Amino acid sequence: MSSLERFGDRNTRIGDAERSALSELLRASVDRGYIDLEEYEKRVATLMDAKTVGDAEEVMLDLPTYQAVLDEGEPERSPAPEWLKWVWFGVSIPIGINVGVWAFVLALTGGNTQYFWPIWVVMPLLVVAGALTVAERRIIRPKMDAKARERRRRNRRRPL
Repeated sequence: MSSLERFGDRNTRIGDAERSALSELLRASVDRGYIDLEEYEKRVATLMDAKTVGDAEEVMLDLPTYQAVLDEGEPERSPAPEWLKWVWFGVSIPIGINVGVWAFVLALTGGNTQYFWPIWVVMPLLVVAGALTVAERRIIRPKMDAKARERRRRNRRRPL
């Protein structure tokens, strides 16, 4: 577990696995000199008594080690957008038709070696669909993910 953000609501209950991971972050804060042992013991006691995400975050939010984990965030793989799926579906139709016609003509002519003329349809369509996919993955998706991270960061720092 790298952060409590995945729970979303601050009233969501947490379990032993989350408490254990957060206590490791507290220990790292001691190792780096952000808090002393006395404060560490108080924070761990509070953390072990925490029932919700909000209770746990109270002892963590002011620590740079926890902030670094929040800023790093968990890698999210957002699914391909619907429009991109439709692009590939739309590209597959003319490709399938042309390859099918070519195969039919090839079968009618007795299997003579015939020039693969559907390449003139297939290549431009694949280039366009590929370029749109690359643009979505390298340009559009990172910008949308950055906006989502910023929105989560603002919501996280907003007092209840």
